[in-house]
Amino acid sequence: MQKLDRFLEIIDRMYSGPVVEEKEFDRQNVIKGVARVIEAYDIKFDKDQIIQQDDDMIDRVWEAAKDFVVSCGVYNISSNRALMFTREEIEEALENAPSEVTIGEGKDSRVMKARKVEDPRPPQVSGGPIGAPITEDLWVPVMQTYYQEPIIDNVVAGIQATTHGRQVRAGTPLEILAAWLESEMTMEAATRAGRPGLSRNVVQASYSDIGHLSAVGSGGFRPVDMHVVPFISEMKTHDELLNKITHSIKQNGIITGYYNPILGGLGGGPEGLAVLLTAGFMALQIIYQPDTVESCPTHPHLSCSTAPQIIQSISVTAAAFARNSHVLTEFMTSPVGGPCTDTLLYECVVMATAVSVSGAARVFGVRSAVGVVENHCTGLEARFNGEIAHAAAGMSRKEADEIVKKAVALYEPKLGEKPVGLPFTEAYDLETLQPNDKWQVVYDRVKNEVCEWGLPLR
Repeated sequence: MQKLDRFLEIIDRMYSGPVVEEKEFDRQNVIKGVARVIEAYDIKFDKDQIIQQDDDMIDRVWEAAKDFVVSCGVYNISSNRALMFTREEIEEALENAPSEVTIGEGKDSRVMKARKVEDPRPPQVSGGPIGAPITEDLWVPVMQTYYQEPIIDNVVAGIQATTHGRQVRAGTPLEILAAWLESEMTMEAATRAGRPGLSRNVVQASYSDIGHLSAVGSGGFRPVDMHVVPFISEMKTHDELLNKITHSIKQNGIITGYYNPILGGLGGGPEGLAVLLTAGFMALQIIYQPDTVESCPTHPHLSCSTAPQIIQSISVTAAAFARNSHVLTEFMTSPVGGPCTDTLLYECVVMATAVSVSGAARVFGVRSAVGVVENHCTGLEARFNGEIAHAAAGMSRKEADEIVKKAVALYEPKLGEKPVGLPFTEAYDLETLQPNDKWQVVYDRVKNEVCEWGLPLR
């Protein structure tokens, strides 16, 4: 009830705050606000470091983000109003955030805990295609390859290329059917893999509020699953998203707030991206009251999260929260590369290493080929992403940065080529649901190479 009471107060203010045009909010509140705090707090990244290591600068980003949230607020597109906050409200929301949360149920339950910078305890691993399109005939076998990986603590589904053989349209009966089919098929995959209690993300097929509201409940997605609800970039929400949050609160669901700022967008370069990302996570804590917060900052042209400048920003935000709070943060590996490419694996090395040593509570992925190529996803890359995150736990950021630079040098020149690799049917044996020789050889070669670099992979 305490969470609902706080949320009702937020809703009241969401419809009574100052009226402002969206473009004006973008210009005055976001663009000018980010520029102001970057200058005021003297935020400059070390260009020679991908994983940023200046703790004083990281703490200044933390304070700058608070300052920015107070001056910027969050915009409700539906009401054309800005919801404003005080510094005290930000700090109270951060203090109220849980430091650990149990996901899943029975023998498949997992405890996600806050971590510190260079923490020797490994982060949780979330695996799945994460919204990538999968055809109905391959849905269950593809998802089973994630569920069967012991290192994975939570599974995130793809989206159906069709549902019941029909194109899905938002806000229609077909969206409801797609949401229910997602629940049914993911549970079938989980049962086949012997892990029915494992937590799932809710609901990838929720294009509008109707899909989320319909499939969360008896016989569908459970309170022990991860109820993911996003902000809109930058610093915005709307009534449909608030409807999802309301339903998840009443279901007593585990809520994950998702925020995805864009490099080179309203915040500008990597410093501005770090401020926006840190500030967005803070604002999520006030409005959505999530148990965890996650992000996949996006490159404007490549649509990936693995560009070096983005990794710089993520390393700062993860460390800022790890140093100054107990908030549970997580970050997505969304590479340009696809299955059977070494590019994909090198991108995993960079993201998972940076996230792990910077103190995030969970790494999740892999959204192979940036999640846009049909059936280009397998459980093997999610396993590798998790193995890297576990191996990096406890390393110094300086040591990790040297490893990350080696991987970046190998994949950065290929990003523009978009090496999407091979589909699931050409990467896995469809009888055994194990990687075929083509994919296994690439995995083994890169794994051995990374071991030689100093990552203690088992």
